Amino acid sequence: MKLLSFLFIFIFSIELSAQQYDKELDHYFTALTDLKNFNGNVKIVKNNTILLDKTYNIPNEDRALQVNKNSKFIIASVSKIFVKYGIFKLVEQGKLKLSDPLNKYISDFPNGEKISIENLLFHQSGLPREIKDYEKYDHLSLEKIIELAKKESLQFQPGTQTLYSNVGYFILHDLIGKLSDKGYWDFIQTEIIKKYHLKNTREFNSAQSLSDFAYGFSSEDGKIIAVPHTSINRFETGNYVSTTDDLYSFSQQLILGKNLRKDLVLIMFGKDSQLVQAGGRPGYRAYYYQNLKSGITFIFTSNFTDIPFQKVTEDIINLLNDQPYRIPQKINKKTIEVSDEILKQYTGKFALEADQSQVFTIILENHFLYILDKDGEKTKIHPESQTSFFDNPESEDGYQFVKNNDHQYDLIIISTGVKLKTKRIQ
Repeated sequence: MKLLSFLFIFIFSIELSAQQYDKELDHYFTALTDLKNFNGNVKIVKNNTILLDKTYNIPNEDRALQVNKNSKFIIASVSKIFVKYGIFKLVEQGKLKLSDPLNKYISDFPNGEKISIENLLFHQSGLPREIKDYEKYDHLSLEKIIELAKKESLQFQPGTQTLYSNVGYFILHDLIGKLSDKGYWDFIQTEIIKKYHLKNTREFNSAQSLSDFAYGFSSEDGKIIAVPHTSINRFETGNYVSTTDDLYSFSQQLILGKNLRKDLVLIMFGKDSQLVQAGGRPGYRAYYYQNLKSGITFIFTSNFTDIPFQKVTEDIINLLNDQPYRIPQKINKKTIEVSDEILKQYTGKFALEADQSQVFTIILENHFLYILDKDGEKTKIHPESQTSFFDNPESEDGYQFVKNNDHQYDLIIISTGVKLKTKRIQ
């Protein structure tokens, strides 16, 4: 479990002009880059004014890590925006309805009569985040993924809760392929790539050469290293490469309603008038944020894994909304003593709420807690308070224990700035 070295100490809450925004945004990403916590391209716009459009490279590292304005990045789950758009285009073409049940198109899908297309789009289907034991597969065809998805149990009744589901978007990908005249990729290329003139966006195929391709890197034991080729070649819901300029161009054309009816565009943005999608996989991070109410569009593409993702995205939106935020700065956490009596309360097994196949075990040995993942990897964690722990003293990430309604403690894992809730199962 690798965590990032971060501390946010300076707080700003003053109203900024466009030039001041530019200065503060650049200050933020420069600090982030200097700490080796960002490498890539950023584009930030508010009310049609470009506030930041810049490339950031971690200094004094492998030249292959360096990127430029034309670099093409794997965008991982940000490609779900294209899948989502594709479904709404099929609605416009009269080939499906958002209210249609899934079993109308995949007749033997368990509980398919309960799951609507809209449930799948907005992560309310009840399907899990991932296919069970997906890590053991080097490659899965979409056909095989759908067959495995049929074996998954619902986490809740469709439409009653929200739980991010990659499984749901694989199904939507499959539906686009089934309902479009010439298959999924031809449909996306015709309806999005060509109509929106996205010259640097394409489906990634490692067997073909690609100019300005940004190869992915991650941090391991304090060193920045290239990720394995097997990580680069992973199959997802459309394995796309793109640029910040292409993604921004798509965002601006989308809201004009020229290629998709404006009423469907507004539904695509949801009740909060936001279209937001984060993407991540070994070697890459990407983010797409478009808010119709605030006029903010914030996009970044990165070929570096170890970004404090959630904190960065929250800080930048706070900055743009004149709310408090913090500039990154290196830290060094200190260990305190905590009695075994207190530590024993935290031992047990915990499953991630977002992916219940991911189980973590907390044990007490020689007056210290250790966390074991489902593969048995054992990591010593140190207390910085009675309820907060860390495994890397130079990282903002860590582990928190929070008392639940049964007066027991649940575990929150903070990884790359993202808070992952768990439920105690033992």
